[in-house]
Amino acid sequence: METLSRTRTRTHKRAKRKRPWRWVKKWMLGTALTCTTLALLGIIFLFGTKNGEELREWAAGTLLTTQHDYWAPYTFLPDEKLKELKQQITHPTVINSEGTGTAGPPVPPKSNLVTVTLPEKPKELIEIEEIDVSKGSYYFKGKIMYISDPSRVRLVVTNRKDRGDLLDEFVKKTGAIGIVNASGFADPDGYGKGARAYGVVIHDGKILQGYNPKSGETALGLTYDGKLITGSYSAEQLVKMGVRDAVSFRPQLIVNGKNMFEGKPAKSWGIQPRTAIGQKEDGTIVFAVIDGRQPGHSIGASMNDMAEVLAERGVVTAMAMDGGSSSMMLHNGEAITKTSSPYHRGRYLPNAWAVF
Repeated sequence: METLSRTRTRTHKRAKRKRPWRWVKKWMLGTALTCTTLALLGIIFLFGTKNGEELREWAAGTLLTTQHDYWAPYTFLPDEKLKELKQQITHPTVINSEGTGTAGPPVPPKSNLVTVTLPEKPKELIEIEEIDVSKGSYYFKGKIMYISDPSRVRLVVTNRKDRGDLLDEFVKKTGAIGIVNASGFADPDGYGKGARAYGVVIHDGKILQGYNPKSGETALGLTYDGKLITGSYSAEQLVKMGVRDAVSFRPQLIVNGKNMFEGKPAKSWGIQPRTAIGQKEDGTIVFAVIDGRQPGHSIGASMNDMAEVLAERGVVTAMAMDGGSSSMMLHNGEAITKTSSPYHRGRYLPNAWAVF
């Protein structure tokens, strides 16, 4: 008993000595990200605009879309403008791409139909396009993956309880030849382990998680016949509409061919690494990942940029997935985008969109 008591005391002392460093590490990570964001935006716009308030709007919008949103008031933006930015982020405009699905499979008006017709002679299952855009005051790079057969796209879900999977772990488990991140997840102090996704999750026609569509999140689902659907739907509605796989995030980028950000100010969502999923009129599924937070390589993109890039390429339905340090794309087992995560393999994730 005496030996056990001394052992416990020594263990307890070691734990006490280690515990402060754990919080110091968290603080340093959060502070580094915040300072990098503010300094980066300052460099970008200091010489790109004479309007100081515009700079503060960009900085506030960027911070509001991270787990360090509590820093946003320190951009000294007027309270009303800050509230306006928060409202745009938490309650974006939502348009359902299909009917409500409350009375069986809906039959939407012809003007809302997105006909899924595969090319008669598809070139390749996967084609990759490089994205390299300069906006004058900032710039971004990334990749677009075109998948000609939508039936080859599926959601993969972690089977771990303690944490999520890295994208390369999903690949090893499933044999996916193309993959990008999907859902957002709980991420306290930047140390989230990706074990549980936010919002609705439907996998292979089964509801793993439901959610209240009034919460501001929107759903993106892929039906058994290869159609991408997005809108404010419950999990039950999506299943009735023939959805096989679905997740939720926000905002919508393009609905029924309408660019949801056309004519809107870009600043509310700031500049970040981005991931988006979309579909062209011929059925081609589009994965898009933009790198960010890396001066000299890629600063990041606004939501306006993402919507514009996809619309220019004929995408008629698209929605943003989780961004920031979660954004990453792999092809044939290799990362083809550059994650902003300090870990080169990216982050632990609850699920991902994959090509088989």
